[in-house]
Amino acid sequence: MDTDWKDKLIVAAIDFGTCCTGFVISYMADYKKKKENVITHHWHSGGALSKEKTPTVLLLHKDLSFKSFGYDAEDDFADIATDPDENIKNWHYFRYFKMKLYDENCMMAATWEDKLVVAAIDFGTAFTGCAISYKADYQTSKEKIITLNWMSGNAQSTQKTPTVLLLKPDGGFEAFGYEAENRFSELADDEDVNENEWHFFKHFKMTLHNESFQNSRPMHSKSTITDQRNRDYSALEVFAISIRYVKDKIIERVKDQETVTEKDVYFVLTCPAIWSEHAKQFMRNAAFKAGIPHDHLRIGLEPECAAIYLHNVTLPELSTSNRKSFGMQDGDGYLIVDMGGGTVDIAAHKINRRGAFEEIMVPNGGPWGALNINLKFEQALVALSGGGTFETFRRECSQDYLELMRSFEYKKIAFPGESSSSKVVLTIPTTYRECHLAENHVDLTQSLKEVHHAVMDSVQFNPKNNKISLTKSGFENLYKDTLESIVSNVKTILSELVDKKRFQIKTIFCVGGFADCQMLRDRFKTEFEGRVVFPKEAITAVMKGAIIFGRDERIVETRISKFTYGLDWSLEFDPKKHLKWKLERTDSGPVCRDCFLPIAQKDQSIRSDMPTKVIDSYVKTVDQKEMEFPFYRTSSGEPPKYIDEPGCLYMGSMCVALDDISGGLDRSVKLEIYFGATEMRAVATDNKNRVHSVAFNLSETQV
Repeated sequence: MDTDWKDKLIVAAIDFGTCCTGFVISYMADYKKKKENVITHHWHSGGALSKEKTPTVLLLHKDLSFKSFGYDAEDDFADIATDPDENIKNWHYFRYFKMKLYDENCMMAATWEDKLVVAAIDFGTAFTGCAISYKADYQTSKEKIITLNWMSGNAQSTQKTPTVLLLKPDGGFEAFGYEAENRFSELADDEDVNENEWHFFKHFKMTLHNESFQNSRPMHSKSTITDQRNRDYSALEVFAISIRYVKDKIIERVKDQETVTEKDVYFVLTCPAIWSEHAKQFMRNAAFKAGIPHDHLRIGLEPECAAIYLHNVTLPELSTSNRKSFGMQDGDGYLIVDMGGGTVDIAAHKINRRGAFEEIMVPNGGPWGALNINLKFEQALVALSGGGTFETFRRECSQDYLELMRSFEYKKIAFPGESSSSKVVLTIPTTYRECHLAENHVDLTQSLKEVHHAVMDSVQFNPKNNKISLTKSGFENLYKDTLESIVSNVKTILSELVDKKRFQIKTIFCVGGFADCQMLRDRFKTEFEGRVVFPKEAITAVMKGAIIFGRDERIVETRISKFTYGLDWSLEFDPKKHLKWKLERTDSGPVCRDCFLPIAQKDQSIRSDMPTKVIDSYVKTVDQKEMEFPFYRTSSGEPPKYIDEPGCLYMGSMCVALDDISGGLDRSVKLEIYFGATEMRAVATDNKNRVHSVAFNLSETQV
């Protein structure tokens, strides 16, 4: 082979990496002028950003023909995985396959204690925040966690930013958070711009809560959500773009460290514990589409993460001083009430002798978040001025609307405050008065005298400075229904824990942004005197705890099974036990099909770090190339005999690819099923001790 390529027209170099791949080109004419004249090829990521490398990811059709590579392969496979019209088994997806040359197993470890960086994204309905932990800091103290700050519209630094996304008319990214709110307001005020051509999304995370609890169709790759003009837009795209923005902020921050690269960062994405498996999988797929590899991601449950942070100083052992400060001893139980913008998530744990957490009830909760207070305020304005006035004001005077709602947000959290004043004063924008007059043909002052609404009772208005004074009792009506829902549910849970499980809760920890609300704090202290703790860092407890959980997920030792789960299984047919129409004849003999093989029972305590069920399964035919394990659930504590009994619902299937058919019928798989983790997962090992990936394909039934 010629060793001198100086006379070659073109020389190209391919940097084929485990995680990312890139290439450069050198033309002979350029090389002769200067050796550094090298052209680097740029790749376009899912967010339309140009990068010098693309992920080393390959996607092939069923016949092994080429489909896509790099960012295109990631995006295509994310779409396929969540598309109900596609069968994921018809595709071949490869990632990190270069590591096979080292003969190493690339499965995700149980701990990330040795990872250079672990980052947490607390993606909330109303607000989003993120935190970072460096390995060196973590080894010194678990509490050494950095939270990223965001600049609000009034130039104040906050630990969270609104979960708001603004896309350009062509769907390209424009802004997220405070910047999205401010930019959209600027567009609305710009006479040369039609802001209705842009796409503005707010509070869109609640679609996943609705999917979990209202028996609606689970979210998938073709699901849509609506923007400010009620236009349909890809839900997966909205979530992915939002997560990508936060992820890129984290990467930008950690790259200040010279030794840290993007592949060194591992992520924990938080979700409500009350969410369905399908909702959690949707978030994982969105994160994957946002550029976070599956083996660099963990799902953390929000109330668990908060509990972990509040107790991290007592782990791995519980000191006497800390037990006294929390009013707890080994084995005592506590309640975590995570109160955010959209939902309230309630979980109950105890700390065992090993310093680990054990769940003592299935997480509970509902849509009782702080946004309900905002909605009540807006409903009061509609009662005063009419829906037409409010919509016109919100749409055409968006900057003033934004400022009004931000001002209300401050009042909402601080009320009733320490002042002896019996009034709550807000400034009504002049533009609101103008919209009211145009719609109702009477001034706002006159309408305030005539309105009949609990919030507007005995309200006073000063037209000179546009100050509106709400009575204390009127303002309290904004909170009434929401606080009643939260308190009544906490009381019910406490009662059930005592009556059914003989478990006395000694401490109630209240976390989340809504926990900073003074009105809520006062109500909790009255209702649960002596048991309530409001940590100083209530708003950041979830994301900081997610860091500690991400470092070692074994910190939560057991969880309670929400349902009775089982596999669709075949047993040796017994005419005395089995229905005759369930008989199926196979190469191995007659079997009874459709049997329900229990994996876990409802209310069972399941270890998170050990298989919930281990089963051995043999192939049925000599040329079988995959094993499929359909699984079901029922709300009954007692397992059904067959999968088609009333109340038994199909959840999905676990699929194991078996490419090597040389063993014929002498091939088997040991399937280890983990249902005690934050997400369902499984590991398959064949009888030649080869580990196979297990794909979870959730159906479109409610899971």
